[in-house]
Parts: sequence; structure tokens; C-alpha cells
Amino acid sequence: MNDRETLLDSALARRTVLLSAADTNVGRLFNGRADGLDGLVLERLGDVLIAQWHEGRLTRPEDVVRELCAGAAQRVGARAVYRKVYPKNRTVARLELDELHRNPVPWIGEPLEPEFAVLEHGARFLVRPYDGYATGLYLDHRTARVAVRAAARDRRVLNAFAYTCGFTVAAALGAAAATVSVDISKKALEWGKRNLAANGLALDRHRFICSDVLDYYRRAARQGHRFDWIILDPPTFARAKDSGRAFSLGKNLPALVAGALDLLDTGGTLLLSVNQRGTTPQRLELVVRAAARTRNRPCAFLPPPATPEDFQGDPDYTPAVLVQIG
Repeated sequence: MNDRETLLDSALARRTVLLSAADTNVGRLFNGRADGLDGLVLERLGDVLIAQWHEGRLTRPEDVVRELCAGAAQRVGARAVYRKVYPKNRTVARLELDELHRNPVPWIGEPLEPEFAVLEHGARFLVRPYDGYATGLYLDHRTARVAVRAAARDRRVLNAFAYTCGFTVAAALGAAAATVSVDISKKALEWGKRNLAANGLALDRHRFICSDVLDYYRRAARQGHRFDWIILDPPTFARAKDSGRAFSLGKNLPALVAGALDLLDTGGTLLLSVNQRGTTPQRLELVVRAAARTRNRPCAFLPPPATPEDFQGDPDYTPAVLVQIG
């Protein structure tokens, strides 16, 4: 057995429970340095594997990495592997990379349809394997979506930075009283509507608002809207196409949290998650505590959703905090 096969066998062995789940066909099969090969992340989306190739960190030759990905596809019955290249210098070769990430011809295997449904704990989500870097479903939020679904009954839920509305689907399946999904991307929100429809969920109690989140806060406060749950999953950086105004996590996070507290009812719950390496749960707690002090509201931190087993071993895993606001 060669080194490549040993790495793959060890990684898949750690995911035996995930791979045997009848109601889930998504997961991270290989998690970079946590599984012994820095620079390669391999995720399963039903019949497709997505290979995230981080230039400057991979030390193995391309043919070795390709064989590992092909072996993983064979082991889990995937029909194709699409590659997403993350260049060391993000300012170059953008056009070439965009063409690569939108090419329907996979790196390995046969071309698949542009959009199809996958399963996560019985919920259906539509993914697009060659629609750019993102595929429509962030797998690191799998356990968080379970937590939201379990707590959503009869709750009013705001999903800010909703993207394709994965948390909205979870809340709706958990019998939320109503949801509001806010994102600056109309395309993402239309995708979210299709996600709800894929689960047989009517849209009558679910609103989709294409807006900057801070702008939405101001309108919602004027209109007297209140929520029992607010989910904040902001990007590190984003720019609104119409206004050109930029959102920066480092600059805007305190205002983002404070605005959420203004909309949370007494006893409401805030789930705050960020995808920025170097940001710690301790920093998120400090931001929430500072915002709560400015609003003169008590806060109690709850155990956050557990790290999915396929993401464990990465010390820079996306941090999250869960807090109840009095």
C-alpha cells in the first residue's frame, strides 16, 4: 500500500459513520493537514466530489493528488471530481480560474447536470458543482443547521447573509412560525426559494429580501419587526454591486451584532459564525458582550453547535458562538 492509499484509507475510516448515513450524502472526505496532506480539501456532494486545491501549500505532485481524488471517487461511488483552484496570489489569473470553475467538463469522470439535489439529514439542498468557487452549500454548518431545525418550532427567524438559505430551510423544516432571509445577491435568494421548494415547503410564511443587512436592520427596526432567532454568517468581505459599498468583517462586525440585538426579542437567540482564519470564539464573545452592554441587555453564552466530525482536527476551523439575549 502506498502513502496516497494510506492517507485516503485513514481519512475515510474516520468518517465511517458519516459515509454510512442513509439520510446524508454530503461531507468533507479529506480535510487538508488534519488528514495528512496540507493544501487539499475534498468534499462530497452526492455524486460529485469537489477538490479544493490550495496553491503554495500542496507539496505532492499533481498526478499523486489526482490519484488520491480518483480513488476517493471510486470508494464513495462519485461520478465526477471538479477542481477549484485557490491561487497563492488571488489578484492574478482571475479570468482563467473563472473559466475553469465554470467548465462543465470535470477534472475526473463524466460531466454532470449543472444543478441537482443532495441530502443532509433528510433535507434536500440544490448544489451547482461548476458555478464558480461556491457550490451552494457550506458543509461546515451541517451541525448548526441541525441545531436551528431542532429549536425553530413557532419561532420567528432572521437569516442574515442568507446565501442560498440553508439555515432558512432548516428553520422551515423545524416548523418556524416565519422566516426572513436577507442577502445582497438576488441570484442566491432565488436559489434559496428553490431549496425550500425542493423540500416541499410553501413560501407563504417565508420572506426573501435582497438588501444590505445593515440597511435591512434599519428598516426592520422602524417597522417594529422582532425575532426569536437571528443567524449571522457574514463574509469576510463583500461589495454591493449597485452602490459599490463594501462590507468588511473587521470593520462592521460590532455594528452587525449590535443591530441584531435591536431586533431580538427578550430571550431570543443569536448564532454568530464567521469564516475568517485568525478570528477566535473569544473575539466573537467580546464583540457580543460589548454590543450587549451598549444595549443594556444581559447575555448568556450557550454551548455552540459541535464541530462536524469531518472538520475536526483543524485548529483554524470556523468559530461560532451561540448566545441568549435577555
